[in-house]
Amino acid sequence: MDVSLIVLLVFVALIVLLLIEVPVAFSLAASGAFGLILLRGTSVAGATLGSVPFQSSSSFTLIVVPMFILMGIFAMHGNIADDLFRLTNRLMRGVRGGVAVATVVTCAGFAAVCGSSVATAATVGRLTIGEMIRYGFNPAFAAAIVASAGTLGVLIPPSIALVLFGVITNESIGRLLIAGIVPGILSAIVMGVGILVCARLGIGFDRKTAVPVEETDTGHGSRHGGVFKLLLLFVIIVGGIYSGLITATEAAAIGAFAAFLIMLVSAMWSGTGVVSRLFASLRDSASITSMVFAIIVGASIFSYFIVSAGVPNAFAEWILGIDLPPRLLVLLLLLSLIPLGMFLDGVSILLITVPLYYPVVVTGLGYDGLWYAVLTVKMIELGLITPPVGVNVFIVANMAKGAELEKVFRSITTFIVLDLIIFAILFAFPVLVTWLPASVR
Repeated sequence: MDVSLIVLLVFVALIVLLLIEVPVAFSLAASGAFGLILLRGTSVAGATLGSVPFQSSSSFTLIVVPMFILMGIFAMHGNIADDLFRLTNRLMRGVRGGVAVATVVTCAGFAAVCGSSVATAATVGRLTIGEMIRYGFNPAFAAAIVASAGTLGVLIPPSIALVLFGVITNESIGRLLIAGIVPGILSAIVMGVGILVCARLGIGFDRKTAVPVEETDTGHGSRHGGVFKLLLLFVIIVGGIYSGLITATEAAAIGAFAAFLIMLVSAMWSGTGVVSRLFASLRDSASITSMVFAIIVGASIFSYFIVSAGVPNAFAEWILGIDLPPRLLVLLLLLSLIPLGMFLDGVSILLITVPLYYPVVVTGLGYDGLWYAVLTVKMIELGLITPPVGVNVFIVANMAKGAELEKVFRSITTFIVLDLIIFAILFAFPVLVTWLPASVR
């Protein structure tokens, strides 16, 4: 059978499996196995299926993934997001729309110790959506703010997406994590300014509700303690990697242990059960890690078929043969990630497209790998809030009383525009991404 026909059949099989709602990991594995059988026969395919899952998941570098996940879960149970929101909300009192800016700051801060967009949106949404509604925000717009700001979790280090990008491409994981800092801060600033403009224009506000200007934080607690916890973890990870004292893998392990101690102290301080928090943290971490590694295994089988069929080389030759300016080619490749994000999760998009696109952009056209990695993650962010899937939107819509899913998707349009503005800035000025990691020891 012709190789082109086999590739077409495999992609059709993948699309069909996804449409009938087979989990992404199993869809990738099944379609990849189907392709290997057609391409190499049952004996070779069987041997491949026996070895690829182990090879793809046994890399020492992948230890970073469960460690960062565990650190984020410990940080969540350590009430870091709660304390940070109380402090930032207090600082923004009296500012129209200030509670929403405090939400963005909280998302950015929690993202700096979490690494997961979904976890960031779920944790911060629980704290902030009710407050924004009380301050006069329309429930759908409040949910849209959290869904959009939650995407900072896949850009600001520790970013699981950037770690996986490094595993796939052999780019330095430490330099990739450092490269996400400036774009992450820029994204938070643009988002915050956009929200203040919307608040000034009355966009997203329920006009039936008076917008209070008094401070809402009535408790005192440990607001500054939350900032200290956040800075401690951030310094361990980013400071350790930037200084060259520890590797990304060591930073992840030390950060997870530090987050465990923070959770332990927080539980003892509040008088709540230490054992129950520890059990919940380990259970949630195991669940998320299992999901990520299942996708890694499934995507590895699919990628092995793609490579065996010669798709990456053929794709690179075809793209490089198109008579278009190199920068326009890169832009088109990046924009193609948006429709993929409407149907696939970020990890799957990375594992499927990076082996195809990276050789074209970095090897063929000579662009910087760190710059391309950050722009890829920005496109994945868009997918996390783009219909019809928009995982973050589904999560926060259930938290906002009176917010219908369709209205949240309509409200998210404002933030899609802001994300495209941020993308355009980073695309036009690569130095914003590359200058900081260039100074890493």
